[in-house]
Amino acid sequence: MSDEQNKDSPKSTSDNKQQEHQLNPPAIDKSIVQAEANTEAEKPTTYNPQLTTQEDMEVHHHSHNNHGKKNWKSYFWEFLMLFLAVFCGFLAEYQLEHKIEKERARKYMYDMVENLKYDTIRYNRNLVNNETIGKQLDSFRATISQAIKGQINGNRLYELWIKCLSFNSVVFNRTAITQLKNSGSFRLIKNDILSSSISDYYERKITACEEQEEQLRRSNERLSISSARFFNYEPFDQLLSKETTFKELTPDSIIKNNYQIFNSNPALTLLNSNPADLKLLYNDVAIKENEMKAYNAYLRWAKETAIALMQEIDKEYHFKK
Repeated sequence: MSDEQNKDSPKSTSDNKQQEHQLNPPAIDKSIVQAEANTEAEKPTTYNPQLTTQEDMEVHHHSHNNHGKKNWKSYFWEFLMLFLAVFCGFLAEYQLEHKIEKERARKYMYDMVENLKYDTIRYNRNLVNNETIGKQLDSFRATISQAIKGQINGNRLYELWIKCLSFNSVVFNRTAITQLKNSGSFRLIKNDILSSSISDYYERKITACEEQEEQLRRSNERLSISSARFFNYEPFDQLLSKETTFKELTPDSIIKNNYQIFNSNPALTLLNSNPADLKLLYNDVAIKENEMKAYNAYLRWAKETAIALMQEIDKEYHFKK
């Protein structure tokens, strides 16, 4: 009995120590724990791209459902939508270009009307002056005819000679039609009747006027040459020496002095009063008079066409007045 107690006694002591150890665990050094924590934090992080890629692939992996093959209707609708998109873009571009061309044609027509207005003013002014010169040519011819018969009125012949030495010609304004043709924009005029009227005016009427003007110019030069054999310019020498300003086309001083010369007493005399030679002068005056009448007729013809053309353009484009 005592032996059993002796054997159990150490065991009891050992059990007590274990129990005490469990109830009162040994104190842990905090510095050691902190050092171990720091060591773990300082360890480098190992990056495994293969693992990351695999994880990403696993994360972003989506299953694709099989929708089946497209039928012909799907392709047809895709083609139709694409075709409509391209076609609508083409229509928009065409419409824009059409609008630009229409505005450009309108600008050309507006400029042409302004050119025609200028031409009309020139017609009116030059026709009045040429009609006056034409009447003076008629008087000049009649006075020469009297001189051929021996009835020479020297002062009157000199006066008519000076007044009949020139003529007025129209300088046409072609700015708009030149720009229209050089730019290839004549096609912008969609009205065929209007385009024909424009061509008729600039290619027929004006050309006819300019050709007749050239005929008149040559006859005027011929008259100037032939008249130099009959008329002496010396009476006008004093006038030339006094008038040196050249500021005006026909200064009042020239007109005043001419009237004094044309009323000279004794009367001015001709360099040549031979009837046969005077007949040649008569012919040159008659030729110029005839060319002057023809030129005036062409100017009136072109003027009427210009007025009608302005009305046609205004009817087509409705410009504000």
